[in-house]
Amino acid sequence: HSMNLDPTQPLYIIELGTGAGKFSFFMLKALNEMAETVRFPVSKIVYVMTDFTESNFNFWMTHPVLAPYVESGQLDFAIFDAVNDTSIDLHFAKKTISKEDPTGNPICVVANYLFDTLCHDIFQVKDGDLKEGLISVGSSRKEEPDPLDPEIIKNFNNLYKYESIEPNYYSKGEDEDDGIHLERILAWYKDYFGSNDPSGIGASVLFPIGALRALKHLSAMSKGRAFVISGDKGNNNVDQFRGLMDPHIAVHGSFSLMVNYHAIGAYFTSRGGFALHNPQEEASLKVSCFVLPGVNNIGDEEGTAPFMGEGMERLDNERSRMFPRLRQAFNDYAESFGPNDFFIMQKSVKEDAPNPTLKSVVALLKLGDWDPDVFYKFRDTILNQVGTASSKLRNDLCRGIPRIWENYYQLDKEKDVAFEIGRFFYGIRDFAKALRYYTISSETIGEHHVTFHNMGLCFYSLHMPQDAAEHFQKSINLNANYAKAQSWLQKVQKELGTENPTTKDPSEGDAGGSPTASSTNNDKDLKVEEITEQVGGITVTSDGP
Repeated sequence: HSMNLDPTQPLYIIELGTGAGKFSFFMLKALNEMAETVRFPVSKIVYVMTDFTESNFNFWMTHPVLAPYVESGQLDFAIFDAVNDTSIDLHFAKKTISKEDPTGNPICVVANYLFDTLCHDIFQVKDGDLKEGLISVGSSRKEEPDPLDPEIIKNFNNLYKYESIEPNYYSKGEDEDDGIHLERILAWYKDYFGSNDPSGIGASVLFPIGALRALKHLSAMSKGRAFVISGDKGNNNVDQFRGLMDPHIAVHGSFSLMVNYHAIGAYFTSRGGFALHNPQEEASLKVSCFVLPGVNNIGDEEGTAPFMGEGMERLDNERSRMFPRLRQAFNDYAESFGPNDFFIMQKSVKEDAPNPTLKSVVALLKLGDWDPDVFYKFRDTILNQVGTASSKLRNDLCRGIPRIWENYYQLDKEKDVAFEIGRFFYGIRDFAKALRYYTISSETIGEHHVTFHNMGLCFYSLHMPQDAAEHFQKSINLNANYAKAQSWLQKVQKELGTENPTTKDPSEGDAGGSPTASSTNNDKDLKVEEITEQVGGITVTSDGP
């Protein structure tokens, strides 16, 4: 009953480490599409994008697809340091969420690829002795010209030493108020690997203290009631921790470590909640969810006995039975077939099948709810096969393609999805829709001579020669050496009786007509891909990157 929702109060979903906001956009779309099936008013759900960098905050402020959600009150922004801040200042609502001014409903937390970049502690267990890992950070080079150069991260050369600790390791300093729970988890590892280590190899345990501090602060903002879902690289099977070894630090512009989701789950269990883990071990993305109802903490008077050994798993099972819909949803969308499975499937279709069929690509697009990245990855397969596809399969594609654009969240100009959709519609001779997406491409990515050339072909196919000539001229204005636009402009001008004698003769340039190799959208000038169609008895080509 402590988790019952009050429909008169906002339900805050706090995304930590939002970054560019693409995940947030998908979440907001999904929430609105669920409006008629959920029992809580979606209008009272407030999604809060947070990050600790102002550059990301400023990017959200100017992104056009986020604006409608902000205007409706469903979206707010905040600068928030997940590890250190104890309150969240909502930018648009002008409201602060804190322990002193908590939310009326439980808080929901989303952590997508965040916990791996927060601070960790490292412990080792050997022969019943628990030791902390201490790190000395240095460079692999004898001297560094500039110790403040960010590139020095590539030269990390870390030294570790391990020292025994006292049982009250966390009952001091900033973690004092959580000490009982953190030390209970350490005691569990010491007991498990001390009594269950027949080979005597010990264990090395990364402890996600940064994530635990963040979750402590966030749950305090809602009277100890929280629902958390997190996806990251990591482990939830403690047997993966066996062996004495230094932690692997991945360097990728920043650096990150594997997330110990078992420890996060143990923290929630110790505080009276429970965890749901996906047991799949062969997965680069692990997904877990955690619930904290704000009651039934295992306190000092009970000691650690109910928590030790298999007790933690038993408590999780008992408590999660009170949330049957959550258990079912987690099973359906994380365990049975989750995001890591989809990633493996689309990667395999792309890399292991040299010539995937259009049917298989359409099935993959449907499974991914017409994801723009999947469409872009398989655009060549679609364009090369749609011309010979059955009318039924082509109709299936036509019904789904608009959804791709609905799902598109522009981050940069490397992927011109609108242009590719325009090429698709041109390929199936729907010139009006092709024009629409070519226009969107020009407005969102920027004007390009190939785009204007293709728009000219569409206008010509729609028997609008004046507009066609105008767009061929625009193409030439951007690239005076673009032979295809020159040839087409001369042809249209002849038909209109307005031929310009300075226009290049078609015989002097390549009017196009045979397919060439495809390339990325980075340089439409260097390589073009052409879709050949018969229009009015002549062959025309629609260029593409």
